[in-house]
Amino acid sequence: MARRVKLQRREGVALVTLPGAGGAQDPGFDADLCASLNGALDLCLKDEGLRAMVLRAGPGGWPVAADPARDYDGPGAARLASLTGRLAGAPVPVVAVLSGRISGGALALTQAVDLRMALADTVFAAPEYALGLIPAGGGLVRLARRAGAAQALSYVTSGHDWDAQAAMGLGLCDAVASEGAIESAAVSAALQVAEGGGEMPFAPRDGAVAAPQRALDDLAAARAGLAGGVMAPVAQRAAEVVEAALLLPLSEALDFEAVALDDLRAAELAQALHHVAQAERSAARGGFAPAEGADLHRIALWNQPDRLALALLQQGREVIMGATDPGALEPAFSRIAHAQEAAVQAGTLDPDQREADWARLGAALDPAGLSGADLVLAAPGAEEVPLLQALGLPLALAGFAAARAQDLRVDTLPGLVALSAGGAEAEPLLAPVADLLRATGDLVIQAAPGLGARLRAAFWAAAERAVLAGATPEAVDAALREYGVAEPPFVQVDRLGIDTVLAQIAAAGRAPGAFFTFLQLEGQTGRAAGRGVYLYAGAMPQSAPGLPEILAALRDEAGIAPQRLGAREIVARVLAELAGEGAQALQRGQAHRAGDLDLLALRVLGFPRAHGGPLFQADRAGLLATRTRLRALAAEGAPAPVTLWDVLIRNGRKFGDLDS
Repeated sequence: MARRVKLQRREGVALVTLPGAGGAQDPGFDADLCASLNGALDLCLKDEGLRAMVLRAGPGGWPVAADPARDYDGPGAARLASLTGRLAGAPVPVVAVLSGRISGGALALTQAVDLRMALADTVFAAPEYALGLIPAGGGLVRLARRAGAAQALSYVTSGHDWDAQAAMGLGLCDAVASEGAIESAAVSAALQVAEGGGEMPFAPRDGAVAAPQRALDDLAAARAGLAGGVMAPVAQRAAEVVEAALLLPLSEALDFEAVALDDLRAAELAQALHHVAQAERSAARGGFAPAEGADLHRIALWNQPDRLALALLQQGREVIMGATDPGALEPAFSRIAHAQEAAVQAGTLDPDQREADWARLGAALDPAGLSGADLVLAAPGAEEVPLLQALGLPLALAGFAAARAQDLRVDTLPGLVALSAGGAEAEPLLAPVADLLRATGDLVIQAAPGLGARLRAAFWAAAERAVLAGATPEAVDAALREYGVAEPPFVQVDRLGIDTVLAQIAAAGRAPGAFFTFLQLEGQTGRAAGRGVYLYAGAMPQSAPGLPEILAALRDEAGIAPQRLGAREIVARVLAELAGEGAQALQRGQAHRAGDLDLLALRVLGFPRAHGGPLFQADRAGLLATRTRLRALAAEGAPAPVTLWDVLIRNGRKFGDLDS
């Protein structure tokens, strides 16, 4: 249903009320809301008796898009620019009463008014920078002209929220008032100026332009402190917009801001960051079909972290903790007690609530003690699985493939949990159990257990294949390190040990390559042995002596004619094999979203966030071109591309389309 702006009149003052924030599904300043606000402004400005306007929001605060880029998507920035122009050019004083979270379209609109009054609990944020974008719709230009260059850049690039007092010091608002007084104060201030009885305590909208040299000096100092790395182009573009705001006429500066936004939005960085953010939002809030009737109040934990127990207690659930080693329970309970006491001392937990939470915590010395739970979350030993299943309770098992259709399977990875159903009987539990697992802040995706390990195996196998094709291990590691991978493949192989790597490759259903097999046969098993892919004779790994000759012999034996592989080709080969593994998982139903597979690559492989993930990169490179590369790699021993590639190409679709 379209959201509407409400309009009231009081003593010649138009009270324009925006719909309150809509939470996780808030579309922000979309076309419907902007049209409604335009209509309200039309009515206000036709009123010959109008003396002032007050712009405010309903319960929950100003609209804030769940997707921070949505306000500027497509024509969004142009819609906002038109609205902010109307507010800035209004013939009567305009006051904004700020509440909730101010960002995106709310920032753009509130920088165009005469006076900005914030409630004490208002929060200001600029999430655009983390997505490779800048605030737009006139928001950045008007903030810079009003507050100054250094303040505007600090706000945009800080990456953190600002409370109302800090925001006032930065120039984002003019005053902070209490809930009961702010509206009457806003109306009084607007009327006072309308009647010519005084000036409002606001920073002039072009206050920084009045002293351009000082503003430019501040800008130069702020530019010197901007961060480097992958976000440097975004920070520098923001600085250029701020400079334009100070030096150009307002209309030209606004045009400059719009062009800068379009350029940033078209860049790979912004598209990749936005893709990852969308995947994370899905993993943090949804991604599972909703289920009815699952009342999970009493949760049993077996060999589970005490932080999960603490989080479930905070949700008001009963928790039974058990462990293979009963001696582990006492220190776990002690850590929970200390965490609760720290929360009481910090004022975030009421002492009575702490006692109530503690009363809902129990212990089990063996699996039988978990009886009566609504769900058992367990990481059992092999001999404990039958004991847990004999309880007849819903089970979510980590570390073992579920043997029954009614069991869930859990794969815990860094900051990420992969959850899947053993069969159709367990599917109604997916959504409620995912909500439980999110209690600690982890992301939860629907994916088969071991999928992260398969991506790792594909990563190592692709790197080894590049070496056998003609590259050196140093060149492969250097190319992927430059691309942004946290730990290059051969450094990782040496850290884990070749025996471990080969075991994981075999578990993923892949045959070991000639290079890794040679290392194992020669006892060059990794860093712990002093020699693996590299030689560890000092503080830094060194090239292993004689390796070029060894590789030449392995290639000759395999009938491989070596190629000259540059860094770009090395990266493209590895990305293609990872995308091939992801496509296979999607086709087999082992994963349900391409974005989830990209999240796995980020969390398990240390894939660079700025490049989005291997399936995102396949979409960007083109599925036809990537499939062609996979077919060529299949001639070198890589898995052939599955039929999902053909289906998507034939229908003009991409992997990203599967998520929508």
